[in-house]
Amino acid sequence: MKILLLLSLFLVATTVSAAESRPNIVLIITDDMGFSDVGCYGGEIDTPNIDSLSRRGVKFSQFYNCGKCEPSRAALITGHQFWTHDPNVAIRKDSPNFGEIIQAAGYRTMMIGKWHAAGVPFQRGFHRHFGFMTGGCDFFLGNDTFTLDGKPWPVPKDDFYATYEFTNYADQFIRDEHAEHPDQPFFMYLAYNAPHSPIQAPADQVAKYRGKYLKGWDVIRKERFARQQAIGLAGDGWNFPDRPENVPPWDSLDEKSRDFEDLRMATYAAMVDCVDQGVGRVMRTLKELDIDDNTLVIFMNDNGASPNDRVRRGNFGTAGTTWNVGVAWAHASNTPMKFYKRTQHSGGVTTPFIACWPDGIKPQAEFNDQPLHITDILPTLIEIAETTYPQNFGGKRHPPLPGRSFADVLTDGETLPPIPLHFSLFNNMAVVDSGWRMVTAYDQPWQLYDLTNDRTETRDVADSNPKRLREMLELQKQFSERPDVRLRLKSGEREPEYAPIYKSDGKIGPGARESVPDEKASLKRVKQRATGIQVKELESKQ
Repeated sequence: MKILLLLSLFLVATTVSAAESRPNIVLIITDDMGFSDVGCYGGEIDTPNIDSLSRRGVKFSQFYNCGKCEPSRAALITGHQFWTHDPNVAIRKDSPNFGEIIQAAGYRTMMIGKWHAAGVPFQRGFHRHFGFMTGGCDFFLGNDTFTLDGKPWPVPKDDFYATYEFTNYADQFIRDEHAEHPDQPFFMYLAYNAPHSPIQAPADQVAKYRGKYLKGWDVIRKERFARQQAIGLAGDGWNFPDRPENVPPWDSLDEKSRDFEDLRMATYAAMVDCVDQGVGRVMRTLKELDIDDNTLVIFMNDNGASPNDRVRRGNFGTAGTTWNVGVAWAHASNTPMKFYKRTQHSGGVTTPFIACWPDGIKPQAEFNDQPLHITDILPTLIEIAETTYPQNFGGKRHPPLPGRSFADVLTDGETLPPIPLHFSLFNNMAVVDSGWRMVTAYDQPWQLYDLTNDRTETRDVADSNPKRLREMLELQKQFSERPDVRLRLKSGEREPEYAPIYKSDGKIGPGARESVPDEKASLKRVKQRATGIQVKELESKQ
């Protein structure tokens, strides 16, 4: 009996010890933020807390996502791609998500903010939950999908700002879980919806930036790129792209339009600033509770800045309005990357990724440039949480995760062997392999870029490298024929154009158009490209 009792006590002690040795995990994601917005990636926006994470951890310059909110969240939460039909997380609820997996490993789990995925967090692996279910919400008014621990949460009519409220509950949940379950590690998924549209921020935060953007997007882009060069982010092969034809020179705008555009970007910057304030509060709480050293904090974005400017409703920046930041400022936010959210060019799918864990990660001053993908995050969390991916879940057998753990990259500085990466969203597709990117967007032919010498995609070398283009087209063909791939193809879109703020009569002008004239013909071309066929622009007009 004594032997059995001692054995039982040993097993309990071992289990508790193992749990305590594993780190807490705080995964912070922002929504529609550009590559160069935060200070440690070249931005002028005041982000000292995010910058501090980068100094005390590791930061990556070639971290890929899926180019849009829902696909990126599908890949992040389940580890499987949006276009994988088994499991297809966009329409199915029987795929294990990271909350369920990490909760089963003995972690306390919390989710705050924007969900935008299958199921309800409180019923899908999270002990605590506060946030909303949809893809976006008014920052001052919220919406009717807000819940707290599985129950409807009425949004206050006054004194409500979504970013602040998410930070409040993140702080409260951490304190509650630490007090009530001190011997268990916790996993928090903190999904800010800023700076997604509608572009709204508290007046006092906007005032901080008002007037700083009157210098215009041309100067802001140059200043950001200069800082990126100074901090070692933009090195050899990072070329500064010309302003695209669809964005007017700043000096061509009249004074009234420049003042409005300054307000638009100042409000966007204030939204990012408010997120950074939230990050700082979370970090101070971890330090106050003396658990910051053994907490892995990840900061990332879901996709690049959005050029959307279709809807202009209401008095900009106030409650109940619908405005976006527009293509010109989105181009500046993504400096020096090409294009924007939805595309599979670098501006759509390359965003900051920072990991800080004092007990487990040695700070690195240089940017890590090896390619990583958002589907790699769940395998990494699984390894760090010392658990496994369930082959059977909800009575269904699931395929293995496509991503690879980069835990050793974080803790030991290892380098993963390169593998082809495939990207697909509607009419936008890309293949990245061995330093090359083949990509198409806006119903354009496949383009080819040598990422070693042209990381920012300024020179299409498809015509001068026919052999490499054929090899990349073959990779695309093989990808499209895989049994686990069901591409969600749509007709092309117009490349976003700048829509003037004011009409000749001084009233607010209409937003920008995005649909193509002949959607049926466009979809035919998109389907051909998806199977690895180069459809030239000349052919596409016939």
